[in-house]
Amino acid sequence: MSSCADFLEEENRSNINAQEYFVEKDGFESLVNAAYASLRTVWKNEPWLFCLGVDIYTRGESELISGSYGNRDVYSRELNEYGSLKADNEFVGNFYSNVYYAIQTCNTAISKSESVVGLSENVRKQRVAELRFLRAYYYYLLVEQFGRIAIVTDEIETPMLSFPQKSEQEVYKFILDELDTIDDNILPEVQSDYGRITQGAVKHLQALVYLTRGYKDFASSDDFSKAAALCDEIINGTTYELQPTFADVFKTGNEKNNEIIFSVQYDASSLGGQYNGNGQQNLFGFELWTKVVSGFEQGNTTYGWKKNQFMCTPFLFSLFDTSIDSRYDATFKSEFYATVADPSIGLKVGDLRVYFPKYDQTFTDADKAELLTEHPNAIVVTKDRWKQDIENVGGTGMCPMVWKFYDPNATWPSNNTNYTSTKDIFLFRLADTYLMAAEAYYQAGEPDLAAKRLTTVRQRAAIPGHKDEMVVASSDVNIDFILDERARELVGEYKRWMDLKRTGKLIERTLAHNNLAARENKMDEHILVRPIPQSVIDQTEGEISQNDKY
Repeated sequence: MSSCADFLEEENRSNINAQEYFVEKDGFESLVNAAYASLRTVWKNEPWLFCLGVDIYTRGESELISGSYGNRDVYSRELNEYGSLKADNEFVGNFYSNVYYAIQTCNTAISKSESVVGLSENVRKQRVAELRFLRAYYYYLLVEQFGRIAIVTDEIETPMLSFPQKSEQEVYKFILDELDTIDDNILPEVQSDYGRITQGAVKHLQALVYLTRGYKDFASSDDFSKAAALCDEIINGTTYELQPTFADVFKTGNEKNNEIIFSVQYDASSLGGQYNGNGQQNLFGFELWTKVVSGFEQGNTTYGWKKNQFMCTPFLFSLFDTSIDSRYDATFKSEFYATVADPSIGLKVGDLRVYFPKYDQTFTDADKAELLTEHPNAIVVTKDRWKQDIENVGGTGMCPMVWKFYDPNATWPSNNTNYTSTKDIFLFRLADTYLMAAEAYYQAGEPDLAAKRLTTVRQRAAIPGHKDEMVVASSDVNIDFILDERARELVGEYKRWMDLKRTGKLIERTLAHNNLAARENKMDEHILVRPIPQSVIDQTEGEISQNDKY
């Protein structure tokens, strides 16, 4: 079976002009492929706007954000601590422009679809449905990040400088109308080209939009019940099922498992160079060869070239009961063995060099002494030191690495700065659908059903023999419990900022658990949307307003 990654190369191999090429079958398909490829542009590198300034991650101390590369340290601080976030923040500007560029690719392809020749009507309708889904998805990202935005649906062939902003309510209506145009009979439940949009992806996005709108002051009374029903359509169908274990979801070579509903596709043949891979495996770690004096070579290939753009907070680790929940060990790596010998201290390749005791387990001085007797060159980093060593916080800058995305087959594995993984980025998966259903049922006043959906996810994650201990009682269900469960299940999956904003918990939980944001203490309601990039305001003719307090 071919996959979406196989058709992501879009190239006009003839000498005809673009207008003629894109109305031919091959040209039109290449334009659709470009719309899919835009997912890589949006998600491939650092998801700053989705992981900074939250409760379970804070900014790390990687060289990429410490001043070595322009103003990246400034931009990351603005997004994590909020106090000085400005309209010229490069991370905000790049995201805004990348998403609108992706939307314009969708608009162009939809426009060309009306006159394409050589394509069956059924395939044409499928492609338009795929494009409308992608466009709706992009507008959802934009409206949640920026609030009032312009809705552009036409192909732009001549320069335009005026784009009136629409209210959040209008944007939500547009998104739902777009998704409503996608009839169940147009898209298949399973695509022959793995990675193309399916019925399940449409329903998941519809559920997410209804769930999010349900919290708004312009919500419809049935938004939560609609979200729950859509989630259950996916859950009760036959297309998707949870993998047997949590670890199986992320197992190398298993990216195309039937828990995945929508993902960004990668493979080595379609990267087009070592700058174009997935960076997800690199972002939540630390440089072993920098932090540890000896035992690891620079750019260590055994453990991947880890950076520290994001650092997990102690609060995240505290959420796991490691005696019953397999997700801690399947998500984090806590033991690191030397890959380079150091004869001066008797360190051999394969010796334990760095060890992080589990956060929820007692580790006494006697435990440490016993471990060092067996592993004399081990560096033991206890949980009180799982903090940054920047900003005078006083930690080590080290904590267990997020490991579930590790790609042992990454192309150019020894490259020192670029993102080279060819694993897919999972955007929608069935466990998330269950958790969305739980949230929707809870908000719709049905805590018993919410507890059942939560229990299904938790029992899948149970250590053998502990399923009963993972059962959730309806009396335990509240938004904080659901957010804690989403944290345990979805570490590193680029959802946290949106989750906290949606549920009204962004300010409360970030100030409680992100020590850098709490120290600056500048979070108020205005940070629930980002500033419109100043470059956009400067280039726009007609009325365009900046978001409040920016």
